[in-house]
Amino acid sequence: MTGRELGGHGFYAGYVAPWLTPFALSVGVFALTAFAFLAAVYLTLEAEDPELQEDFRRRALGSGVALFGAAVLVLVLSLGGAPLVREGLIFAPAALPLHLLTAATAVTALAALWSRRYRLARLVAAVQVSLILWGWALSQYPYVLPPDLTIAAAAAPAVTLRLALGALGLGAVVLLPSLLYLFRVFKGDV
Repeated sequence: MTGRELGGHGFYAGYVAPWLTPFALSVGVFALTAFAFLAAVYLTLEAEDPELQEDFRRRALGSGVALFGAAVLVLVLSLGGAPLVREGLIFAPAALPLHLLTAATAVTALAALWSRRYRLARLVAAVQVSLILWGWALSQYPYVLPPDLTIAAAAAPAVTLRLALGALGLGAVVLLPSLLYLFRVFKGDV
């Protein structure tokens, strides 16, 4: 396919370059930092060796601070890279309460790590990352892909949604006992 076949744009300009913008790269760094934070927090509780546990604690504290920096970078770069998302992140009715709740969970997670309360840190870190994902979703509401594709337009017909929900229910009947068995085998009494 030539550049002319793509409406005057080459493959790189049409399909690769949009992923290499400063905003897109900052979102990637943000996601990577969030996953590093979550993994380090989870591993503080899993590590049995005190030295290894302390190493994961330090990594979790460092990545938690880096996560804040990455969030600020994404917000700054969204001005030019994703103005609709920025608008939703700042001006949506749920934005301020969501940001305050996310900040509270972040501070609580870091404080719990600092004081070596790893179970609390794990719980609050999971809530923090969940709130970040909810913030992203709410910043684009009612769109899936702004400004053209709304959630309602992207939804499947009602009959398909009911069938999918039924399939999820049946799948859960099989999956949940298997998952409990897996945890019993590998985690013992936990």
